[in-house]
Amino acid sequence: MNAKTLSGALLCAGLSLGVVSHAVDVHAQGKKKKDDAPATEPPASKKAITLTLAGVSWGQSPKQLGDTIDKILDDDYRPLYKTVQPGVQMKELDAQIAEDKAAFRRSRIDFGKLPTGLDASPLRGEFTYNNREALYNFGRKGETTYFFFIQERLWKIIEEHKLSDTSPLGKTYPDVVVKLSTAFGVPGRVQAADGVTRNAVEVDWKDATTHLRVIQRGDTAAAFAFEDNGTLANLASMRTSKPVDDNGIDPDVAAAMHPNAPDPGPPVKDPKKKK
Repeated sequence: MNAKTLSGALLCAGLSLGVVSHAVDVHAQGKKKKDDAPATEPPASKKAITLTLAGVSWGQSPKQLGDTIDKILDDDYRPLYKTVQPGVQMKELDAQIAEDKAAFRRSRIDFGKLPTGLDASPLRGEFTYNNREALYNFGRKGETTYFFFIQERLWKIIEEHKLSDTSPLGKTYPDVVVKLSTAFGVPGRVQAADGVTRNAVEVDWKDATTHLRVIQRGDTAAAFAFEDNGTLANLASMRTSKPVDDNGIDPDVAAAMHPNAPDPGPPVKDPKKKK
């Protein structure tokens, strides 16, 4: 579904009295505004945007987040401990939870000088290289959450959600957008994919501390990207290392091709080379 179709779906759903009233007024006047400028800012949610995982907060260090994940796993495993008897089964459960905690810490990816396989994934564009950025991932209940760090502080979380008839989020991407628009009390800003800053259609909102982007991942999947407003406002100054243009010409080649480049002269012959 493209951005224009999604905008139409939101309007037809009557998510916002303001949007519907505007459409009615324009129709009544028998005219339509030309080239309405797109919103430059996401709309402010009338309800606080909260992070999904309990205990997770902006600015946490990797160690602090690791401790929080440990508590979440302890809570997840607590019902299982009630069903096993002391002995072999309990030891196996101990080993499994210890492995899950260690797996989270091993999942760290540092975005240094070398490229990663994530450049070809849906996460492309969510990080940069050589700017002290890192990523952890956490698998839970069949879905994956990604934690993004810059200068060793948590600033972005992306949750990948599967949609279905039984999903509380809805069956399709438009269903998700409709539910969130209703919950937040205002339709989100719809932004089309541009292949540069956005790889897919997004709808976003913000509150005093958090920016939420809901990203389309096909017809039956969506990603929730939570971002810290404080870091977002200073992101350009924090990302001092800029990407190199892969399509650029080698500096030595460019210098040789310059119209004012000196004549290199005839090639030097190798005296050891046979005629």
